[in-house]
Amino acid sequence: MILGINHIALSVPSLDQALAFYRDLLGFRQVAAMSWKADSDTARTAGRVTGLDPIAADAVHLRCANLVLEIFEFKGDDPRKQDPERPVIDHGYTHICLAVTDIDVEYERLRKAGMAFIGEPVKLGPGLRTVYGRDPFGNVIELEEAPGRQVASQSALEAVKDRFANLALGAVLLAIFLVFFLWQTPSLWQGPLTAQEIDAYAAQLEQHTVMSRSEKTAFIERVRDWAAADDGRPVLLVNLMRYRESLGELPPQIEFDGSPAEANAYYESLVAPLALKRGEYPLLGGDAQATSLTASDAVDSNEWERVVVMRAPNRRAFIEFMADPAYGPTIPYKMAAMELVLIPVDAEIVVPDLRWLVGGLLLVLYLFFCWRRVARKLRHASLEQAFGGKS
Repeated sequence: MILGINHIALSVPSLDQALAFYRDLLGFRQVAAMSWKADSDTARTAGRVTGLDPIAADAVHLRCANLVLEIFEFKGDDPRKQDPERPVIDHGYTHICLAVTDIDVEYERLRKAGMAFIGEPVKLGPGLRTVYGRDPFGNVIELEEAPGRQVASQSALEAVKDRFANLALGAVLLAIFLVFFLWQTPSLWQGPLTAQEIDAYAAQLEQHTVMSRSEKTAFIERVRDWAAADDGRPVLLVNLMRYRESLGELPPQIEFDGSPAEANAYYESLVAPLALKRGEYPLLGGDAQATSLTASDAVDSNEWERVVVMRAPNRRAFIEFMADPAYGPTIPYKMAAMELVLIPVDAEIVVPDLRWLVGGLLLVLYLFFCWRRVARKLRHASLEQAFGGKS
């Protein structure tokens, strides 16, 4: 199979002049040199390959990153002279293209050194610029600058496409983050709850909440007072729970045969999608390891068996969650399973698990330094090694 281009060959009238241009001025690295006489075996072998009579020649191989340039100076047979102004429209190989990182610097350096250019650098596309010049024999050499190009062999179109693909991906990810951020920070675009909204939510709670009349009335009144002080900021809901000794009474339309813990687990599985729909999620949760380590004289204040802390984007989101028609019928499972204290708390201090935070930061640093090393090696391979390994 074809792996790619290995080298391009030029026939020139003066190898010394070619070396002065390609090696000394452009910075190609000489990797091999050879010569043979007309009566040598090498000349006869070359003749079989080229179709020429045995002829003496000097030759060099010059490397430029991913390409070898082979230059011959043949010593006889009076080769046809090259038109030093041969236009690139003529059939045949038209030019060699050199990838550069700063076309203006290279253009000025080579122009001052005597290289003839057809014009000045021209912009072909976003960041893509090129200019044509000639070597001492009239061969056209293009200098091309393409944004995002990592290796010299990458085509300009590929480099531009990669750059726009990276920008597009970054824009999409940024847009997703901004949408998520605004969803989780509604105080930036929503005001506090209005009296009309509180009345509407209270009506929904009255209609859909499954509780006894006295419990429902007291519950809605507490929600009203809490909603009236809305500041639009995120809120933490601290759930302190204690399982009942046996499952309490459920409404006649609900059939459930299980323990209090199973009833609560069933409740949590039902309400999880309703909460996530409104941007609510648990920050922490788990069963208590022991009773309170500090004593309190308040009745039963030391004995809690399960604690869950939920985060809601704001009070509106949590009240909307509780007023959802699908949420009301789940309440009996919770109330029959346990005694519950639900305390809303300002989200002033929220620190994620430091193990994940430190691990994530270290992973980002690792990926960043890996990227830097790879990028440095690619630049070195495509540029510095191309010019004799100079740093």
